[in-house]
Amino acid sequence: MSQAATANQTNIAGSYLTFHLSQAKYALPVDAIQYITTRDAIDPHDIPRGKSEQSRIFTFQEEQISLYNFSGLIGSASQIEECQALIDMLDQRKQDHLDWMEALEASLESGTEFSKAKDPHQCAFGRWYDHYHTNDEELRAIMVLFDAPHKRIHSLADTLLSMVKDENKVAEALRILNDERHSTLKQLLRLFGQAKSRLSDMLKPVVVILHANDRSYAVELDSIDQIMEFNNSHWLPGKEQDLKHPCYDGFLQKTEGELYIRLEPAHLIT
Repeated sequence: MSQAATANQTNIAGSYLTFHLSQAKYALPVDAIQYITTRDAIDPHDIPRGKSEQSRIFTFQEEQISLYNFSGLIGSASQIEECQALIDMLDQRKQDHLDWMEALEASLESGTEFSKAKDPHQCAFGRWYDHYHTNDEELRAIMVLFDAPHKRIHSLADTLLSMVKDENKVAEALRILNDERHSTLKQLLRLFGQAKSRLSDMLKPVVVILHANDRSYAVELDSIDQIMEFNNSHWLPGKEQDLKHPCYDGFLQKTEGELYIRLEPAHLIT
């Protein structure tokens, strides 16, 4: 088992800074933390480390501090990268629905075939939306609101295309489409904007300066959650097969609470 996994249980109790990454939650001992700041508040520089590799450093209290990305240290996907990818995807899905309405209008006016998805579960957004889950409560509340206007938009295709089979109802169908463009579509576009805004709020990394083994260094976290108190009874030593990185030495869990991976700052970097 790794050095970190032999941590003395008497050192487990105390305050921990908690944060999450993807589906895992982590706990970092507060007594190792020197300072917490935002990513925008520091001015890191890349310096060559050899063989095309680079390190990042910044100045803190007249000392040069090395900066490490936590997700990179443990080989996990960054929430920031995931958020940016979602923002880019939502931009495209928003444009898809603007194009969808334009295509429907063209079909109503000219009688040409409408080839876009009529089923809300079959468009690119619908296929993604039906399987998307998030742990962020605010984003989840926004995403729930997409269901009704998205389904209503797609229901227009069959309704209005059936109407224009009667040439006398083309003008009425176009009027209904225009009304929906200024009501339901407007609501849908507003939700795309709210979802993007929430994701952008999550793109604000935090820098935590740590001191361990007589040295200071910093880790960049996607976000932080809260400070929690744990005692020795909450300690669950990790089995070797559970520990994928030497900085993990076990788990912390209050009675029937969430499981946190305990980080050992002395072994977080090599």
